[in-house]
Amino acid sequence: MKSEHERLAAVIIEEGIFDAKFYQEQVPDVAGLSVKELACHYLEVGESEGLAPSAIFDPAYYLEKNPDLTDVPSPAVHYAMHGREEGRPSSLAQLLFAEELDSAAVEEGLIPAPEVERSDPDYFRQLAKSVRVIDRDLRFFSREFYRSSHPDIGQSMDPIVHYLRHGRHEGRSTNVTLSAGIHTDEAAIDPDLPYVVVGVHESSKTGAPIVGLDLARELAQTYNVIFVTLRDGPLVEIARGLFPVVMVASQNKADNTMFLDYIAERYDVKDAFFSSGCCGAFLYPMSAGKYRITCLIHEFLEYMLPDHHAVLACDLLVFSSKELLKSWQYMLDSYNRDPDTVMVLPQPASATNSRRMSKAEARKAVADAAGLDIDDDTTLVLGAGQVQIRKGTDIFLQIGSQLKREAGKFVSVWIGEQISELELSFGVYFHVQIDRCRDENGVCPVHFEPAGPLYPILMDAADVFLVTSRLDPLPNVALDAAARDMPVIAFAGATGLADIAEQGEMNLIEVEMGAVDEVIAAIKANTAQPAAGKRFAVSGASMSSGEGADRQGSRQRHHVDTGVA
Repeated sequence: MKSEHERLAAVIIEEGIFDAKFYQEQVPDVAGLSVKELACHYLEVGESEGLAPSAIFDPAYYLEKNPDLTDVPSPAVHYAMHGREEGRPSSLAQLLFAEELDSAAVEEGLIPAPEVERSDPDYFRQLAKSVRVIDRDLRFFSREFYRSSHPDIGQSMDPIVHYLRHGRHEGRSTNVTLSAGIHTDEAAIDPDLPYVVVGVHESSKTGAPIVGLDLARELAQTYNVIFVTLRDGPLVEIARGLFPVVMVASQNKADNTMFLDYIAERYDVKDAFFSSGCCGAFLYPMSAGKYRITCLIHEFLEYMLPDHHAVLACDLLVFSSKELLKSWQYMLDSYNRDPDTVMVLPQPASATNSRRMSKAEARKAVADAAGLDIDDDTTLVLGAGQVQIRKGTDIFLQIGSQLKREAGKFVSVWIGEQISELELSFGVYFHVQIDRCRDENGVCPVHFEPAGPLYPILMDAADVFLVTSRLDPLPNVALDAAARDMPVIAFAGATGLADIAEQGEMNLIEVEMGAVDEVIAAIKANTAQPAAGKRFAVSGASMSSGEGADRQGSRQRHHVDTGVA
């Protein structure tokens, strides 16, 4: 008399649900059994372990797509006796093949390529083997990850089908597309050194990313550095040449769980350092783990409010100036932040981009390159940075317009990436301002120079550097100006430059926010050659040439009767 398993084994064999060769490849240690014995083995052992009896049936997929069948004794037997006739979905491989999505799945790297061509009779079986790596091998597609990262896709469509039909065209991420951002040089890993994560919010060669890169360089002396950036850029290639692990992560918190899982599975990391509060998309999910996280804060709270919770999740907050800490203080107090976990560590002025040529040489080079009329009597006023409302480029333009009305010869130059005249939040209005302030010859009072190689030459040529930012923690351009002993004019409370001035590393003049008349007076006073005792700017370094002078930086705050109309 046949056992129940033997009877059911005969059913799945007769209905073509069981493929002995396909199943045998999943259980290579089970040898010497007949087809019926293998089918019995599947029903007794393999099915409960999630193994598939053939290419056309996957028990896990069958139960997922048919939640009303959770209590059936055998999914394979149910499909053979009822499910097929009822039209129930039985295999992801079958679905991909039927919709001709299998080739795209291979091209996208979501599954390994089947061992035979699509025209081969054995192709479908090989495709089913490839599909079975999904959710089992992190190198290939994870349906769980895709669904958690994109919860809006719902439950009606399989995640890989959604991605192939829609997600890839919508720019949605998968664990596979994200994994492409991981670069590992195993040979560069020192097994005797601990691991540390250093994160930056983007990969430009400016500001906080450079601070993060420099920090990572220092830590690389005693750690294996895992360098993480939330956006691709030129810094990535530099980092790959310096550190054993470099990750281009995501600005989506859910995506970054994949990178954190990757780190946790491979490296014993205890500490992490982030160079900006804008790294919240990575450091916030990281704070759920057992890591000590330090974050360097270079941002005013006023424009960080949506992301402030991520910063407060850190173990240590390091502010780059007292002015920045002041902007955050009420938030820290409201969360009862322990003062011992907060510190101010001013960033020193850098000498990296210090003067490369004499002022006379630089002014001639600028005149030749930009077609500007600059002679020995010209006062060259410089501003720099991306054209945007936070940088106050509109205020710089206003000041340039006023300087044209002043006695003397002034040339105002802004160097940096221009904003589109079609950008509605600021660009359209700024370009209208440019057009409206042209003189009768159509000349704009400010020359706008695109970011590029002229920047250091302009720095060498300028007489005064003007920071018109409404909020700008520590603009590196101002530090470059300080490295040339150039006077820097900024709005009080709008930057953290006062800390640097107090260290004697910058000649800083602060004026009331938006006080154009005070800015004009400061420019004129700091570039004229007045009698002794009449000088508006800082005593000490020579403000006109900046060469050979011993910098005795200081900070002055002025409210002056300028007489400017």
